[in-house]
Amino acid sequence: MNLHEIIEDVLNNYITAKKETFANNNMAKKLRSDFPQIIFNSLHISRDEFVVTGSPGQGNWATVPWVGIFNKMITTSATKGVYIVYLFASDCETVYLTLNQGCTELKKSLGKKSAVIEMQKKAAMVIDLIQDRGFVKGDSIDLKDNHELPYLYERGTIFYKEYKKNNLPNNDDLISDLLSMKEIYDEYIEIQKSKNDKPEDEKVSISEKEVDDDKDVRIVMNHSAILENIHAFIENNGFCYEQEMIKNLYLSLKSKPFVILAGISGTGKSKIVKMFSEAIGATTHNGQYKLIPVRPDWSDSTDLLGHLNLENKFIPGVVTEFLEEANKIENLDKPYILCLDEMNLARVEYYFSDFLSVLETRGMNSEGRIVSDKLLSKSSFGYKASAMEKYCDLHISENVYIVGTVNMDETTFPFSKKVLDRANTIEFSDIDLSLGTEELSTLELAAIQVNNSFLKSEYLKFSDCYSDNSDEIDNLILLLDRINNALRIVNAQVAYRVRDEVSYYVSYAKKYDLISFDEALDNALLQKILPRVQGSSLVLRGVFRELFKISAGGDNFEDNELLEQIETFMKNSSGKLRFPKSAAKVAFMLRRFEEDGYTSYWL
Repeated sequence: MNLHEIIEDVLNNYITAKKETFANNNMAKKLRSDFPQIIFNSLHISRDEFVVTGSPGQGNWATVPWVGIFNKMITTSATKGVYIVYLFASDCETVYLTLNQGCTELKKSLGKKSAVIEMQKKAAMVIDLIQDRGFVKGDSIDLKDNHELPYLYERGTIFYKEYKKNNLPNNDDLISDLLSMKEIYDEYIEIQKSKNDKPEDEKVSISEKEVDDDKDVRIVMNHSAILENIHAFIENNGFCYEQEMIKNLYLSLKSKPFVILAGISGTGKSKIVKMFSEAIGATTHNGQYKLIPVRPDWSDSTDLLGHLNLENKFIPGVVTEFLEEANKIENLDKPYILCLDEMNLARVEYYFSDFLSVLETRGMNSEGRIVSDKLLSKSSFGYKASAMEKYCDLHISENVYIVGTVNMDETTFPFSKKVLDRANTIEFSDIDLSLGTEELSTLELAAIQVNNSFLKSEYLKFSDCYSDNSDEIDNLILLLDRINNALRIVNAQVAYRVRDEVSYYVSYAKKYDLISFDEALDNALLQKILPRVQGSSLVLRGVFRELFKISAGGDNFEDNELLEQIETFMKNSSGKLRFPKSAAKVAFMLRRFEEDGYTSYWL
């Protein structure tokens, strides 16, 4: 496809695509992959200098899809800086080629009204300095959407050209316009350089300097930039996952340093852990990443932590040295990631119970470090004084993160509620083998060394996050109460631990502006609640009815022909379910129940 054809395709077919499932949708893939590639080809720009990103939405369809062109000296995301962007009106009758401004970070720091004022000041400055080259000046575009984000897109516009669906220029004219807009963008960058040898917006880097009132400078992690780099690094290595998957894995690890990745064999569960780790500088070579294949004969923690042999000598386990290295003072600012591969080949409750118990003891010490109880008692070491001296303080330090991969089939053991309560369970099932393959030969991305503060938990108690997020958490608790009313009949209701960890998850999502509140709740419901539901009791039908009502809305569902009612409701919902992923999973579990007389979360 050329530029004319891809724009025409979006204008003609995006509205129809929005009625379909978002995940793995062909239109979404075109916006994310095909459109950016066409822009690279049309402009003959380098990936070393530019990032091109297409967005059909994050988890759900966007009302205003866009494709942005970002010079890395200014920005690599739509949240800040000046960039070129195609903005499609919500009715897809019009598309605008614009020089625009990121609004998200301005709005967070200044508020909506002041952010608009600042963007209009910036636009006036650019318009005064740079010739329009035939583009319209100002913010008169109309995206046909009254929501806040489209409104801010409109107000951030500096120059633009409008194209109507029924009068779209030919491919040569579209490319000519795009080249002219790039000339404006290039001139803007040169002006910023000439001011102080550094663009006014400043390059988005892995960390940003922020000056406090007392003029001390502290380093604040730019989480969005790091996650974008992680996603691109993984994609460059041939493993293409949705960016939302990377954000979810990150939020899950930050909420609790124990995550389970579940799915059928071969979907890349172990690989994504390795690639995620390498992308942030934790590798096998430097000892910050370790893969442990779980053995079926593990029946207690001695294989992991160590045991006494027949001579009463302590023999370290497969993770003892790894944890001992992570515990050292000089390493506490480095993330250490442990992957337990196929962790349910043995009963997790048997060999991992000590870890699960100690994990719950984490708290802040007098030095501001997160520490846990010790993993080994004095009796573990026998007479070997040197072993006791080396390992007696072994604990789960604040820089240790454990990810377990599991295959759910006839060769493995199911999880108890004790395990599910203590982890986010992320399911891998939808894999697109072709996604991003056209970019593999040209992307050049290096891993980055991140400080452990990127992954380190900031909330250890419910009260830590409630004061800053009281409205969201109050709504969350109301939702959990509704869920517990539905789960009580099968004795699967959640308690304080789940409440706290879901609160942490949604609070981090808000704090770092990664996903919306509803998207965060959708992930939490999918990962912390639904894995608890399984069995063959007839009362499960009523449970699924109530869970679907919570996930999708709607009231008029009867137990008779419930599955047909739910599937019809989803078909007619036009993608407007509140929690679409959870609703789809509930429907899947109900279908298994109706067909097999038994159901569970697992494939």
